[in-house]
Amino acid sequence: MKKIFLLVILLLVLCIQLASAKTYHITLLTVGEAGADTVGGTADAFLDVKYGTGRIFLDSFPLTKIDTQISTRYANEIACDHLDMDCSGHDFFYTIRAGSTIVGGPSASAPLTVLTIAALKDLELRNDTVMTGTINSGGSIGPVGGTVKKAMAAEKAGFKRVLIPLFSFNLEEITSENKTLNTTETNVSEHSAKLNTTETNVSEPSKAKPLSAKDEPLSNSAELNETINASIQNITNKTKKELTLEEANLSIEVIKVSNIEEALMYLTDEYVEQIQGEIDVPDDYTNTMKEVADKLCNRALGSYERIKLVDEKDINSSEIYANNINKGFEKGNYYSAASYCFTLGVIVRKANLKELEEKHPERIEKLYDITRKAVDEFNKNLEEINLTTLSELETYIIVKERLLEADDSLVKISNNISTDELAYAIERYYSGVYWSEFFRIKGKSLQLDKEYLKQACYKKLSEADERINYASLYIPPLLQNSKDTIKQAYALALKENYKMCLFKASFAKAESNLLLSSISIDKDQVEELAHEKLKAAKKVIVKEQSRDIFPILGYSYYEYATSLKENNDSVSGLIFGEYALELSNIEIYFPKKELKLPRINYPLVLFFASAFMLGLVIGIAITARVVRKKKKIKVRKKKR
Repeated sequence: MKKIFLLVILLLVLCIQLASAKTYHITLLTVGEAGADTVGGTADAFLDVKYGTGRIFLDSFPLTKIDTQISTRYANEIACDHLDMDCSGHDFFYTIRAGSTIVGGPSASAPLTVLTIAALKDLELRNDTVMTGTINSGGSIGPVGGTVKKAMAAEKAGFKRVLIPLFSFNLEEITSENKTLNTTETNVSEHSAKLNTTETNVSEPSKAKPLSAKDEPLSNSAELNETINASIQNITNKTKKELTLEEANLSIEVIKVSNIEEALMYLTDEYVEQIQGEIDVPDDYTNTMKEVADKLCNRALGSYERIKLVDEKDINSSEIYANNINKGFEKGNYYSAASYCFTLGVIVRKANLKELEEKHPERIEKLYDITRKAVDEFNKNLEEINLTTLSELETYIIVKERLLEADDSLVKISNNISTDELAYAIERYYSGVYWSEFFRIKGKSLQLDKEYLKQACYKKLSEADERINYASLYIPPLLQNSKDTIKQAYALALKENYKMCLFKASFAKAESNLLLSSISIDKDQVEELAHEKLKAAKKVIVKEQSRDIFPILGYSYYEYATSLKENNDSVSGLIFGEYALELSNIEIYFPKKELKLPRINYPLVLFFASAFMLGLVIGIAITARVVRKKKKIKVRKKKR
């Protein structure tokens, strides 16, 4: 009986072990205060993943700062996106144990992303390698401060190699500087004005800004461009010089990584599949985009040939745009060509309306009325379209954005007509009309009823809010664009226009991501960062194509960002690269029209299966014992 009881206990322990979650571990690198100086150190991070409802828990000792709590959530989101997994059926339990220093800063987010991926894919992490870095959109690894001191701490702890980001900076200095910016009420527009007067010369193509305050394709792109420039200039001028890796004379191997795939290659011994391949642009997109570009360019270039420009700035910039238009058509970059044509069209239309106002002022009011009526009628027709595919949703967003911007300009001048605003409204209206050609493209079917659109809208709003709150910890003065954009998204949600809410919230999130990526780099690193963003965007687009989806918005911005970068405007290329990254996978927010099998809780099934087997074994054992006892009794009776 004792043997059977012992067997039962052993089997029960085995069942519990099989059903319980495995704990995964990674070492974090920290920088803490040591008197007036800072010193590197290590902390331990653990993760248990259990079936649940998508909740994220963080237990830490000592306490963590709020930025670490937010970055843990973001690391979880990036890991799930990287694996293309729906993590709403899991609960995540993160545990961080450090020395006496309070854990703070976002530099743990990249290793926490790796830890989450390892737990979800059951990967064994190497115990001789450690890393530091922030995690950014697209799985890119962003800069952190104190890399040398962290590398020294890793060496002291016995690690053989340490992974660090491509870029590094002094986080304490940046945080301190931004606090100063906040308390002294530094206005970003002052930086912007200085940049505009001292750095931008429209007569030089290499320095010309392809975007004005209200150019294709976003009205706030110029302001964001200036904010990024101001941020970069501020950090370049203010960051203290730290000890370099070369000066530290370390024996530990230091490896720079730019994205999560590279980090996983060094942190695991298992093969990590990387997304490879080239973007295969569908013919229907190319043909339709060329048609849109032809119409916009015929309109703009026709006016350019007829209308004489007087302003020297307009003359110089129009020549640059005309040159970029030709380049776009030569390379087959039709979206870029269309964007430059729109900008040229606005410049020429402004000059045309100014001349008309001088000669026939009564015609301006009539032209306003005609434009007002056309925008309202087109807007009404647009809302009557039944959207059933991703391409139709994206086309709606593109066209609606143009109509909203045209309407905004018309509202501004309803009591006092400005020819500049009217010119923009007219060209924006025609841009929307031409882009509606994309409704012909039939893409992948999605469930786009009101309830699903509402869910997608509020999920994206939640993500955007979280990123803005995170960024506010470091760059509060530079987030006005993002805050304004998310206010617009909430306003659209209240009006139940969930389609445009999704779009605006995506931009607010992208702008926050962009600022977080760029606050810590100097001007010499902008081009490299833009390159990394474009690489990340390309991977997302290639992944989407593997699912038989071609993201019209994402690819259009990707092409435009590439063109801007090639035209020596890396900052604008960086901006539109981020937009491409954010807008290339909006389909993940919608359920697919397919049969979904119920989610199976495998550990629970295993537990009950083991319990059943255990019960079966116990039953057999008890039955066997009873049978033996009966046999013994019979034998004894016979002997008597």
